[in-house]
Amino acid sequence: MKLLHRITFVLLLIEIVFPVFVFAQTDNSIDQLKQKLKQFQQHQNYLTDSNYVKTLIDLAYLYRSSYPDSTILLLTGNADRCKAAGYKKEEVNTYILLGDAYETKGIYDKSMENYDKSLQLAKKIHLESTVPLILNRIGIIHLNQGNYPEALSKFYESLKSAESIGDDDLIGATLNNIANVQYYQNKFNEAESTFTQRLKIAQKMADTSSMSVAYNAIGEVNLQQKASAKALHNLTIAYNLALKINDVKMLMVTTLSLAEVYYELDSLSKADSLFQYALQLSKQTDNGISVCNALIGLAKTRLKQGSLKEALENGLDGLQRAEDMGQVQLTRDASETLSSIYEAMNDGNSALKYYKIYKVYSDSMNNMASQRAVAIEKDMYEFSKKENEFQRKTLQQQWLTFSAFAGVILLAVILWIILRNRNRLKHTYKELQHKNIVIENQKLKAEETLFKLQETQQQLIQSEKMASLGELTAGIAHEIQNPLNFVNNFSEVNKEMIAEMKDEIDKGNYDEVKLLARDIEDNHEKINHHGKRADAIVKGMLQHSRKSEGKKEPTDINALCDEYVRLSYHGLRAKDKSFNADIKTDFDESIGKINIVPQDIGRVLLNLFNNAFYAVNEKLKAQSSERTADYKPLVSVQTKKINGKIEIIVSDNGNGIPASIKEKIYQPFFTTKPTGQGTGLGLSLAYDIITKEHNGTIKVESKEGEGSVFIIQLNA
Repeated sequence: MKLLHRITFVLLLIEIVFPVFVFAQTDNSIDQLKQKLKQFQQHQNYLTDSNYVKTLIDLAYLYRSSYPDSTILLLTGNADRCKAAGYKKEEVNTYILLGDAYETKGIYDKSMENYDKSLQLAKKIHLESTVPLILNRIGIIHLNQGNYPEALSKFYESLKSAESIGDDDLIGATLNNIANVQYYQNKFNEAESTFTQRLKIAQKMADTSSMSVAYNAIGEVNLQQKASAKALHNLTIAYNLALKINDVKMLMVTTLSLAEVYYELDSLSKADSLFQYALQLSKQTDNGISVCNALIGLAKTRLKQGSLKEALENGLDGLQRAEDMGQVQLTRDASETLSSIYEAMNDGNSALKYYKIYKVYSDSMNNMASQRAVAIEKDMYEFSKKENEFQRKTLQQQWLTFSAFAGVILLAVILWIILRNRNRLKHTYKELQHKNIVIENQKLKAEETLFKLQETQQQLIQSEKMASLGELTAGIAHEIQNPLNFVNNFSEVNKEMIAEMKDEIDKGNYDEVKLLARDIEDNHEKINHHGKRADAIVKGMLQHSRKSEGKKEPTDINALCDEYVRLSYHGLRAKDKSFNADIKTDFDESIGKINIVPQDIGRVLLNLFNNAFYAVNEKLKAQSSERTADYKPLVSVQTKKINGKIEIIVSDNGNGIPASIKEKIYQPFFTTKPTGQGTGLGLSLAYDIITKEHNGTIKVESKEGEGSVFIIQLNA
């Protein structure tokens, strides 16, 4: 998942950097401004007083981020009053502030409508310093909605405008926004370079707030580059700079960034506390996007901590807020997090539902058409810069009128070509969008089919486990008979001895009573010993039958091998009383206990032993039909410790595995047994358990007619 708070950072850039270019800074507090408005309202025609209008705009400016509804209420009808009174600049500022307020609330259509009005009027009255500001804000809305080509078009237009008036603040802010697009296109090296350019401008101007923004952005890029230490360094600088100037909004942004770093470093308690602090700051400033980011951060942190109920509550709250705001990227991130939470809660249907939502938003934001359109817009900007430089040199050198005329004609041809190509690009882009919708529908159908196949696969795997349980049960029945016989026999003896002891008590022969009591006590210990043996066998069977939770625990691998080879043998003997085979064990006692999932490794061993006994039994039957008496079935199991690894070697002297099928034995449903005697899933499951769950290896060595050897290697 990308960093949750990229959009928060973009929005904060507006509030930190841009306002100083349009609105006069004022030291007046909100209460002072309210008092001034009351004084104006005591006069007639105060609504058309320019000082009243300016004061109203100043108050709305202070409200625009923390209390957007108040800004909208204050400025309702103000644009019409400014228009009637001829206050053009105040009318522009009114539209911008309304755009800010609606953007903070996530109502992007209303925000765009007001920004468009401000842009048209600013161009009409030649407010050169305001035009790039408005272009940036329009570009940010497109960026928030995932429309990268349109966003980048506005940013480059803003950059050209800022460069034409030599405004370093605006140049730096616009470079920052261009770097954001590079970030979202996964061009992290380019994004880091552009953010660094923005940092140099801020350092040159000694602008602490902008330096904090730049360091924060570089730190987030570092985190995407998997450079966590570097990210933590830059983000800590950003946080301290924000703390130094006591900027609550920048503290909110840097806190979110630091929380994300600690999350990536698995310092979950630290991440949780920082996300909670960021949530508090976000609510304090009434920033809906940052509230949403903090909730998503808390959800994924608590998912890792195992607090699934709290994680689900935060995730659902974050998704609802993202959908209410129409936030494409945050809807995507919240859906991905919810899918993971439901998966951890074993709610497959809900997990799949939110994963589909995530895929729809993710794919629509990262299609190739957007990538190509971004590259074209960048090339157009570079071409435009070179063309402007060419024109300046032409004017300086006073070229002939004919050359200038030819240049104009050439420029017109080039512009015509560019416009034609742009129209073609738009047409192609629409076609790609339509195709993407068709492809997405096909993807959803394919994912549903895949989900059904996975369910079927799980059912087949469980069937294989139950089949192996059936084979194991026969062996357990034989093993458990001996301890049960001992329990029954000694119980009968004790019963007789208790009756005898009663007779001796009646006779007063207490010496004999003591001897009988000692014998009963000895018998009781034997009953207890064999009862525990029967209990251990039953527990082993239950452990084998239940679903594995994948929890590793210290296990005596030698005892596990010894138990399962004998259970497998007795299981086959229960089916075929005529079958006999020698069992050879060679255990390395220095191994001790190793961390494994005993149920799963037990299934692997049982499968290998069953196959080995099956192989020697088949060879024995063949030898018997040919009346050859020199063949003796033998199954061996050996353990040893080599170079920090544990090896389990299971071998037999059966018919071996033909070379032609040796590479297929781990494939699901592949079996050499007759129909009805094998599922073809045993070795496939064994391979997955050893290689995927235990990071080990399993290999086979076999000579046709001589036997097979399976070698399992596990970490000590």
